[in-house]
Amino acid sequence: MICDPTRGASFEDPMGQISDAKLQMVRGLIELAPDSAIRSLLAALGSDRRLDPSLSRVRSLVEAEADDRRARNLVFAPIAPLCAPPGPFQGLVFPPRTLALLWKALKQAAPGATGDAKDLADDWRASVDSPERFDSLCARAAFGLRNGEPAFAPAIEAADAGAGREALAACLDIAAVTRGAITQLPEWLGRMTGEKIAKLRLAYRDAGAVSADAGPRFFEMLAAQLNEPWLILRVISGVMDRPNEAYISSSELSGFGDRVLADIDREIAEINGFAPAKGRAAAHAAAHAVHNATVEITEFEQSIGLLPNGPWGKRIAGQKRTMAATIEAHLNATDDAVSHALPLQTKRTGPRATRSVPRLTQDPDPASVETAAALLTFLSEVRPSAAAGGFAAARTRVAEAMQHRLDAYVEDLLEDIRAGDGHDATRARAFLDIAAEFCGLAQDEQAAQIVRRRGAAA
Repeated sequence: MICDPTRGASFEDPMGQISDAKLQMVRGLIELAPDSAIRSLLAALGSDRRLDPSLSRVRSLVEAEADDRRARNLVFAPIAPLCAPPGPFQGLVFPPRTLALLWKALKQAAPGATGDAKDLADDWRASVDSPERFDSLCARAAFGLRNGEPAFAPAIEAADAGAGREALAACLDIAAVTRGAITQLPEWLGRMTGEKIAKLRLAYRDAGAVSADAGPRFFEMLAAQLNEPWLILRVISGVMDRPNEAYISSSELSGFGDRVLADIDREIAEINGFAPAKGRAAAHAAAHAVHNATVEITEFEQSIGLLPNGPWGKRIAGQKRTMAATIEAHLNATDDAVSHALPLQTKRTGPRATRSVPRLTQDPDPASVETAAALLTFLSEVRPSAAAGGFAAARTRVAEAMQHRLDAYVEDLLEDIRAGDGHDATRARAFLDIAAEFCGLAQDEQAAQIVRRRGAAA
């Protein structure tokens, strides 16, 4: 029989106990777990739940580890995002284990200072408390790395597996400056004012005062804090007053522009690889790629003065042409896909007159319906990007054609349903449900509801 551990167990019950050896194994596993797993464990072993003695001891370990990591993450906030699995944009990266090993080394080399930092972290108020104790620990860690202190040996080994111990120490050197800049980052990404620019340039100058080559590292550390790392171009532009590409593409900051351009290429490849037959999930992904590429191109153009014949200017222009042509090809495929999902046949209405009407000789084909739905989803979801992406006219043309086609198809189906004879009427209602869904994708849910209400009343 399996016992519910949340209902409690007697201390005398061997099944309710955990040996010290096993507890040490659990401690080791907890220390290796990522932060997200610790949060999940805390939720599962919530403090308001009654647990048996074994799970109570485990909960105590998890709570202690969570408190320790809170202090660690506050101390190393300026470098923490650099110690993560590398993303496509990152130019400066260290293995994820580096952060934990660096903190472990500090606890051995400076136990008193780390204890003080944990006390501060317990009641940390960002708008009131000074991070001086955190900054001093970053400086102590840089010292330990550079001097090869025994306690720092595992952290040095981990750092060398990434950008290297000196690069990590150099990041820690400007941690105090970067920590203050991180708090200003949301403002610097908004509308720039003279006051904001002055603060940004002062932070950049302070970083440069620590080390002559600290500028690119400062931007790397800020970019790692962003969910949309290409926005670092806006920060660089603020410092340098919208630099022209001739200057920045030949400077130590050229890597930031190159990485944004490479990311745009990746998004365009995703758009090009969109296969409507894979359904709506593929359409969502492709439309998201369109959004990202469009935003990145716009950001690039607004942050840097591009030259028509410059390497970046020509590359951006080529990317825009390629993306627009690829998107238009997908949009132009919509009409054919819808015609397969909602088939038509020619009906003679007079001696010389014919018109197209719904073909109700076969049931709807699910594969054709899903392909058409994917393209209509794509048509709808790229709308916000159409103007900036240079394909607004093509999208409008296809959207208007779809609306006309679907409206006519719905009217003909309603006529067939009202005429109602048996099998054709049943099949007509099946196609009407599909047409209603397509109207919702091509226009909005209200359009779909109107078709459904009319079908119910027919």
